[in-house]
Amino acid sequence: MNKLRFLHLAVFMLIPFLSFAKAADGDSDSALKSEISGIYSSISAAKSKKEKKTLTELLAGKLAEDKQYEEAEKTYKNLLDAKPSKKKSFEYYTKLGDIAGLKKDFALSLDYYGKAKSLYKKNAGINLKIGDILLASNLYNLAEKSFLEALYADKNSNYAKKRLGDVYFQRGLYSKAIEYYEQIDNIENKGLVANMAVSYRNISETDKALKLVGEYLLKSEDAEIFFLSGLLHLDKKNYDLAERDFLKSVELNDQNFAPYIHLALIYYDAGDYKQAKFYIDKAYVLNQSFAATDLLNAEISYKMKRVYEARRYAHNAFTKAKTPFMKENAQKLMSLLKETKTK
Repeated sequence: MNKLRFLHLAVFMLIPFLSFAKAADGDSDSALKSEISGIYSSISAAKSKKEKKTLTELLAGKLAEDKQYEEAEKTYKNLLDAKPSKKKSFEYYTKLGDIAGLKKDFALSLDYYGKAKSLYKKNAGINLKIGDILLASNLYNLAEKSFLEALYADKNSNYAKKRLGDVYFQRGLYSKAIEYYEQIDNIENKGLVANMAVSYRNISETDKALKLVGEYLLKSEDAEIFFLSGLLHLDKKNYDLAERDFLKSVELNDQNFAPYIHLALIYYDAGDYKQAKFYIDKAYVLNQSFAATDLLNAEISYKMKRVYEARRYAHNAFTKAKTPFMKENAQKLMSLLKETKTK
């Protein structure tokens, strides 16, 4: 089985941390609906155009908050039809762009943001919004340009620096990402900490990554960051510390399969196949579609002299494999197990 031992580091270290966030309640808040109803009544009773406009603006915002996007969009368009000032037009086009973005209609969102930008070309905020949409659309070069324009307009914009870092992070340009991330004044956001730690890890700056996640965990315990810390300790072959962090990760969130897999790997390497089997089974319950889980399960079962079980898992891995690399190694394992004699 040692022929396939290299597979562990090649595959399992790349397992993503899957967050199972609690689903948001889709029901609108009754108090918000009541407030919206009250605003409609107030608009009908308004005695001046100014009062009516103020209330209509409030209504549009509340409709968007209540996820009544079509009605909110219609209300902002009515406000634009009244030929408002340049400043108000900018505000309404921006709000319309926000709504389109929430609806995932990125083309329409960019159209509205473009109209807002035509009114105030050097506005940093609108360039940031345009950049966000472009980045969400994986248009990295255009997103980079937009965030650079925003940073030029406001050299102290931490958001622009972060988003530029995100552009390079998503493109795998980790040194460039770190260049911008490190310029941010307060590095406390979890997503930022995770991206920086992953970037440091990819440019072989593991100690910096560990220092960063360690400082974060002193302030706030988080399952994902503990998992990342465990990976970093594995990089440095600090297996006891890695085990500690993975166990803490599943203690905080037991619905993520990746820490269980790495715990299984740690115990497998230590020769504790019973514990390895315990954790790989937990991972398997949470995610049965991941071929590498079956592959490790096959190796553990083989070590426990459960050859028939190992063959079944190896076959599952081959069937589920989505890459030539995984398929090839599942095939090797199947061949090896086929030659293994059973008692």
